[in-house]
Amino acid sequence: MTTALQEPTERVPLTFLILLGLASASALLAIMVVLSVLIPAQVSRVDPAAAATNLAVVLPVGAFGALVGNPLGGALSDRTTSRYGRRRPWIVIGVLATAVGLLILAHVPTLAGLALGWFLVQFFGNILLAAYAAIIPDRVPVDQRGAAQAILGLLSPLVMIAGAYYLGRVTDVRAGYYPVIAGLIACNALFVWRYREPRLPPGSAPAFRLGPFLAAFWISPRRQPNFAVVWLAWLFLWTGFALGTGGFLFLYVQNVTGYAALYPGRTVQEAMSQIQIAQTAVGVPLMMLAALASDRLKRRRAFVSAGGLLVMAGVIGLALSPAWGMVLLASTAIGVGFRIFYSLGQAMATEILPSAADRGKDLGVLNIASTVPQIILPGIGAALLNAVGLGSPVGYAILFGTGAFCMALGVGLVQLIRGVR
Repeated sequence: MTTALQEPTERVPLTFLILLGLASASALLAIMVVLSVLIPAQVSRVDPAAAATNLAVVLPVGAFGALVGNPLGGALSDRTTSRYGRRRPWIVIGVLATAVGLLILAHVPTLAGLALGWFLVQFFGNILLAAYAAIIPDRVPVDQRGAAQAILGLLSPLVMIAGAYYLGRVTDVRAGYYPVIAGLIACNALFVWRYREPRLPPGSAPAFRLGPFLAAFWISPRRQPNFAVVWLAWLFLWTGFALGTGGFLFLYVQNVTGYAALYPGRTVQEAMSQIQIAQTAVGVPLMMLAALASDRLKRRRAFVSAGGLLVMAGVIGLALSPAWGMVLLASTAIGVGFRIFYSLGQAMATEILPSAADRGKDLGVLNIASTVPQIILPGIGAALLNAVGLGSPVGYAILFGTGAFCMALGVGLVQLIRGVR
């Protein structure tokens, strides 16, 4: 077996994980924080009365980009025989194109411009995320992957919290996007400059044929039942999480909690950055402890389940009360639980991949389970909220209650995963 496809056994140094963590954090800043803070605010400015409907237009367009970009980027990098390695060329492509999408978001404030820019950010940003995800099983041994996810899980929220704090206070949208673009380019340039990876020898990948290439994205549940269970668990966990965050939470804070009346002069963007700060301050230490403990105990499922239960408790809290104190507490629980189930879930997923030659593609297929909810939920949620009224807590309670139910299903499915403890 070529060196590029061998199971890694040599532990990686801390500097490698820090550089990878910073690169990953810059991409998540461009996606997650922009999604939580800037996109809802920009969409609301286009037409405040149709904010939910317009979010249901913009967000699924971007989610579709993520749906296609992540598995496609993983599959293309799997078969890349460049002398610079398999993942590095796609990191460069992903960074430059994501920056273009961010520039469009900054300068084209129409609904069509926002949809186009957000599609580019999600499509190429997910090509980036696919490369980062594949680098972990490419280079990090199994007994170090929890620690690796802990380092990534530490740096990402620290960068994101700084970004959320800044973006929550900018009045000029362009002043918000430019630092995000600069950080994305700088962090990835440093990682690509320092990172070296084994080359996939020319001719070792099969000749490209569109039919077999597309067919390879289908992973048979009958032949790979464990992968199918993980995929379904991921789908329900991400559905529950998505119903308690993003545009729905922004609209809930804006229209139901009375935040503006409680804190005159403050914006909803500031409220969202406050939530992210609380999530990070509490979630990062707990996530790191969980990740390190999972390596020591050689157990993943219990920690993934605990994270899912925390998210479930949080969305139930949102459904029970629109009081700002409860919203902040419940959102913090959601953020803490997400960091645990996501970090340890990623580590768990790398241990059940069907093929070493297709790590990027297989992780991309798994990522489809996290993007499908982002495509279908905005339209369903917008229809519900418009039907009952943006200012009514009833529609939000239904969404949050559904999220809790999905989290329960996801946690139940995690118990059925075999091959990992």
